[in-house]
Amino acid sequence: MERTKADVWEAWVEATVLSDIRDVETPDPVRMIDASGPELEMTEAYDAYRLGRGSGDYLYLLYLLEEPVDGPQSIRPVYIGETGSVASRLLEHFRRLRDAVPIGDWEDDGSWGSYGKYDHIATVYEQSTAPLCAWVVDVDDIETGPYGYPTYRHELEGKLVGLAHSYPGFDRVLANRDFVPNRVAQRMGALGPEWVAFDTDEQSEEAMLAGEPPTRDRDGETKADLWEAWVRETIHAELQDESLADPIPLFETDADLTVSLTEIGSSTVFERTAEIDDRIRSEGRKCVDEDGVTDGPNGLLYVLYQLADEDDPGVGDIVPRYIGKAEAYGKKNEVSANFEEIAQNRDGTRSFARWGDGSYWHVGELSETVFGEASKKLSWASELVEDGTHQLTDELYLWVRAWDPAEYPGPYGYPAYLAEVEALLIGLAYDAYPDALLNHKEIPEDAPANRTDFDFEPAPLPKH
Repeated sequence: MERTKADVWEAWVEATVLSDIRDVETPDPVRMIDASGPELEMTEAYDAYRLGRGSGDYLYLLYLLEEPVDGPQSIRPVYIGETGSVASRLLEHFRRLRDAVPIGDWEDDGSWGSYGKYDHIATVYEQSTAPLCAWVVDVDDIETGPYGYPTYRHELEGKLVGLAHSYPGFDRVLANRDFVPNRVAQRMGALGPEWVAFDTDEQSEEAMLAGEPPTRDRDGETKADLWEAWVRETIHAELQDESLADPIPLFETDADLTVSLTEIGSSTVFERTAEIDDRIRSEGRKCVDEDGVTDGPNGLLYVLYQLADEDDPGVGDIVPRYIGKAEAYGKKNEVSANFEEIAQNRDGTRSFARWGDGSYWHVGELSETVFGEASKKLSWASELVEDGTHQLTDELYLWVRAWDPAEYPGPYGYPAYLAEVEALLIGLAYDAYPDALLNHKEIPEDAPANRTDFDFEPAPLPKH
């Protein structure tokens, strides 16, 4: 029988958390809260557990321990995190949780984030009869991640949140806001403490998908093999499909790859191709319409890439430079600001599914960096644009698709929702092309993209 995502989560818990709980040589399980006095205190075990650990690569789990401990279902994840300084992080978690109790004092101030993760954890703590515990591991002591491949702490957090959120019954307890769909974060904020539910028959979309067996066989010797397998079925397959326009250049350029410029208000920005604008709009309209977010895909996945061989590109010639997503749901409002213009069929492109011209979107930030008005995209400018010009070093292409887990395979063979698949792909692409990938999050702190010596000589603004 093939393993489901739920099976993958249970096997990982069995091999890690439960293994430590059953090992008499470890302090686990470590209870977090001592409520015997007038104020909440850390237990002595928790305080000792967090101390004595220097800087390093740590994964930690706050969880409810359902007793008797008879299997993985006894571990109910409340929060999954990663840190380079676990002693201070666990101290902060205790203090912030203590300050959020009693949850009856919580008041909605009307702002997004008013009901934050510590309010959520406090709600779980107060409503549960099971003790809140902590588990910590040095990632260097874990030989493989839950899917059976080597991993690092930033990637491991995303993988485990994806599995835990997809596990039936856990989605209302789990307090993570990152790596879960914006739809979920929005409901958390809207409902406040009412969101938390321990016994419910309601299953999230992700949990229903998680009950299905793998959609693809994903055996490979390395994570780079998995990246190539995913690219072969998606980007490369669509390059070979004559009915599609791929590959689509991101920017309008001349024969020398000098990018055309356009004026947006008082700003001079790089001009996207009409073809990529059409692709973003057409894929975006699969996610939203004038009535809001549709029942289809929940947003767009995109891969910015270059081709090592322009004439007859193979799978290995598709060089990823940046991987990201734009969710149709916003964390505060139902329709994300990135999709408002697309939803209403308007011509505005300020946000434009993350590829807009505004100061906080990819094209706008890159343009401002190239012309010396900002530095948010310094690594992009340094790696993708010739010094002192607005000429590309190589053609840039953008693959954009409305992400439907039922249509596109996850890179490990299992259905993966949008907020999950982004992190999974970044981890694989980093393994395959560590010197090319320009993502800064979800990669190791010492990765090439996180260097501090990127440099770019700004280009002069054109005279009008």
